[in-house]
Amino acid sequence: MERRNAKRSPWVRVVKRVGLALAVAALATPVSHVAADPPTAPRWHVVVSTSPQIPQDVWFAGKGNNTDGWTSGGSICLNQLAQGFPHGEQVTMLLDIVEGGIIGQDGTPVAPGTYTFPGITEPSFDYDVTSGTSFYVILDAYIVQSNLDAFPQGETFTFMFMWDHDTGRSDRHVVLWLFFDGEFVPFLNEGTMMANVRLLP
Repeated sequence: MERRNAKRSPWVRVVKRVGLALAVAALATPVSHVAADPPTAPRWHVVVSTSPQIPQDVWFAGKGNNTDGWTSGGSICLNQLAQGFPHGEQVTMLLDIVEGGIIGQDGTPVAPGTYTFPGITEPSFDYDVTSGTSFYVILDAYIVQSNLDAFPQGETFTFMFMWDHDTGRSDRHVVLWLFFDGEFVPFLNEGTMMANVRLLP
């Protein structure tokens, strides 16, 4: 599946008078209740955020699978809590999960093997991508505001967080990938974060 950095429209739109009139007309129309289609497979429920007593710059949550899609939200805020950003808020990103699960079972966005992830305040870290063990979450990150040329406002980047899967809430060593030039490349050793992952009907 090809991913590219691309602009997308702002998520807030102005409601104009014509749209309001249509909405009022729609309210006057009888509504028949239709049940949503049930998921075709169990859904992952995922939360990733700060571990206790360890400052971090990431929070996101979502549920879904790679067949029926995902419902999610979250943010990355590059500021004094992030590695290498000591002077206030530099970048704010809004996150949407587009794919996730266990490597080899739900998808294989990268081949199994050992990859080295650079650190800034954290040291470099060698992570073993392992089928049946590594859990991944791919997110589109929309740049809401930015003071950095590397992350232009209005652009969308694709990241992948990865860690060793454990059901329930636990502190995990997390690594971050960046989708660049047609493939995921090691981007950052995130260090310890909190992950809460469950597979439910």
